[in-house]
Amino acid sequence: MVRLTGSVVVLCLVSLLWFAPAAFAQDNPFAGTWALDVEKSKIDTSPLPKSESRIYGTNVEGALTIVVEGVAADGALYAYGATGDINGRSYPVVGRDVGARILGDVISWSRIDPATVDMTIKKKGEVINTTRHSVSADGRMLTVTENGVDENDKPVHSVLVYDRQ
Repeated sequence: MVRLTGSVVVLCLVSLLWFAPAAFAQDNPFAGTWALDVEKSKIDTSPLPKSESRIYGTNVEGALTIVVEGVAADGALYAYGATGDINGRSYPVVGRDVGARILGDVISWSRIDPATVDMTIKKKGEVINTTRHSVSADGRMLTVTENGVDENDKPVHSVLVYDRQ
C-alpha cells in the first residue's frame, strides 16, 4: 500500500483545484497545454524562443490562470504566470522569479468573444503591452498577437502560434 504524506496530498489537491484544464475545457476554450510552433510564429524585433509552453486553466473561483515556461533563443530559461477574472480589472503579476518575461506589475483580461481574450499589462499605471489570445474555431490552435515594449522601451510586435497538446 502506498502512503502519501500530507504535503503530497495537499500539493495534489491544490494542483487539481488551481489548474483544472480538462474539467473546464468546454467552458474555457483556452484550457489546456499549448506548445509554440516556431515555424508559424514571428517576432519583429528579436529571435523566437527555442521552445515555449503555455498552460491555461481556471481556478476554483473561475478566474483565468496562465503559466508560461520556455527557453529563449540564447538558451536562457524563463517562466511567468498570472491569474485574474476576465472582467477588465487589474491583478498583480506573479512568477517574478529569475527569467520572468512580463515587465509589468499588473495584468487584466477582457473577453472579446468566447474564443478571444485581450490582455493588458501595465507598469506603474502605464500600459506597456497589449496581447490578443485567440483560439481557432476547431480548438487546435492558439494565436497570441502582442504589441508593446521590451525591457529597453523599444517597440515589440509578435504573432506566436501554439498547437494544443
